Amino acid sequence: MTNGNAKIKTTYRLPNVLRLKMLQAVESSYGKKKKSKWINEAINDLVNNDIGLSSVGLGEHYETQDKSDVILLDEKTFENLEAAMTIIRRHDPLYEGVQSSIIRAAIRRRLDRD
Repeated sequence: MTNGNAKIKTTYRLPNVLRLKMLQAVESSYGKKKKSKWINEAINDLVNNDIGLSSVGLGEHYETQDKSDVILLDEKTFENLEAAMTIIRRHDPLYEGVQSSIIRAAIRRRLDRD
C-alpha cells in the first residue's frame, strides 16, 4: 500500500436493525452507493474523538450479530482501525470480534450524532 489510494475489503457483522438504520442514513447523506464512504468517516470520527474507545462493545452482549456486511476501507481508515484494535487488545487480549465491534461502535456513534 504505497499510493495512498488502496482500498482494503473488510467484512464485519452487525444486527439487522442496525444495518437497516445505517443504510437509511447512508442513503439520506450520500445516496445508495456510498456506504463505504459513510463508514470510513464514522470510523475515523470514532478513533479521533473517543480516545479510549469507551463506546466499543457497549451493550453488544444483548444483540445478535446476524448480518455480515462488506465495506472498502481507505488506507488511512484501515490504519486507524488497526490502531483502535491494538488499543482494545491491550485492555482485553482475549476480546473476540474486535474489528466488528469497532465498526459497530462507529456506526452507532454516527447515527446518534447525525
